Amino acid sequence: MIQYQNKIARNESYEPDLRNEGTYICPMPRPPPPPMDGETWFAHLPPHERLFYHQTMSSVRYSKRFRGNINIPKDSLDFQLQARYDHGRETFPDKIDAVLQRDTCCATTSWMAPHGQKEVGANARLNLFRVLRNTRVVREKMPEVLGHPLRIGGCKEKISPHSVKLICSGVHNQLVNNGFSRQTSDGNFFRY
Repeated sequence: MIQYQNKIARNESYEPDLRNEGTYICPMPRPPPPPMDGETWFAHLPPHERLFYHQTMSSVRYSKRFRGNINIPKDSLDFQLQARYDHGRETFPDKIDAVLQRDTCCATTSWMAPHGQKEVGANARLNLFRVLRNTRVVREKMPEVLGHPLRIGGCKEKISPHSVKLICSGVHNQLVNNGFSRQTSDGNFFRY
């Protein structure tokens, strides 16, 4: 059985893949197709058109064509409200603690929590829906563990219906030239 794994690759497209964060109300402008096959989408465009068609993650999120999830912070107040910092646990916080988000921090336990308890909302890292980098998910075929994959396919050659190799096999069948053989009793030729 062929198994696939998901691999994260750099997004070379003109538009970031933000389907997990929200929905597109209408499509973004698409660049004209390249004149030759194998070219990138921007190779034939002048610089001002390349800037017009290339969308960043921020430009898509703030665009009127995209409706984002309500949990995504929209301004600095939202960033501070969804921050990892908890005023009741830390006495002298750094300035950066007020803006660190749980999505970008890989630690699930906090040094400021008493007795190494889990942070409030520490499981938010597992249910991540925000796209942090301009990447896309690519399905890739997994390598075979045994080193010899099972190949399922049909016949590799077309065998003639008159071939002796297609007859029902038994102890009395003989494979001879062109299907002719002599009878053992009287030596006459016969064809299967």
